[in-house]
Amino acid sequence: MRFKLYFKLEKEEIPIQYRKTIISYFKHSLEEYNQKYYQKYYNGKDPIIKQYAFSAYYKQQKIEKDKIILEDQRLEINITTSDYETGIILYNSFNKQKHKKYSLNNNSMTLENITMANEKEITTEKISVKFQAPLCIRLRENNKDYYYSYENKKFEETLKINIKEQLKITNMPTEIVDTFTIKPIKAKKVLIKFYEKCIECSTGTFELSGNKELLKYLYKSGIGSKHSAGFGMFQII
Repeated sequence: MRFKLYFKLEKEEIPIQYRKTIISYFKHSLEEYNQKYYQKYYNGKDPIIKQYAFSAYYKQQKIEKDKIILEDQRLEINITTSDYETGIILYNSFNKQKHKKYSLNNNSMTLENITMANEKEITTEKISVKFQAPLCIRLRENNKDYYYSYENKKFEETLKINIKEQLKITNMPTEIVDTFTIKPIKAKKVLIKFYEKCIECSTGTFELSGNKELLKYLYKSGIGSKHSAGFGMFQII
């Protein structure tokens, strides 16, 4: 399931760390809709693996110290999920927020509309994709996090580890990840400030190869680390 949220901003700007803002909006919407669903996806303790991803679209004019100046007052959020129940819960929770002002620091955003988006069929074991949100790959060793872009030799190996972690909440065997490959086509390394960290990510176009069911799952759920926090969402090209 894929759908899109259309917001109108009070001012033509968003925080440089807009992912935090969007995550807060998710939490606010779920909590107001039904407390049990807030607990289902955000329990405030251990991180919960989620079967959804989101990306943001806006017309950037320039970047200042802690904010992005926009060309207009529009913000769009694209959401994808492989789990129908999750899709319905998210859709209904956002629908309840329509036309309600959500306050930001010296700004606000109001959800004006929600529309469904088309999903492409995956019929082969190889697809070309363009990332709508940067691909984040994380290796955790000795209580320390390492983030790798496509330029690092550990890129594919670490991504496979991240995908296997994603599959733990599914019925899919992790062995199907072993034949998965990712090849940069027109890729770029980017640095993203996320909470207190500046993390190395990848964006652009890539070729993904592997089991069709795995590719379908990654297309609908997002791929990689932090895929439910504004990373790892892609479209098929």
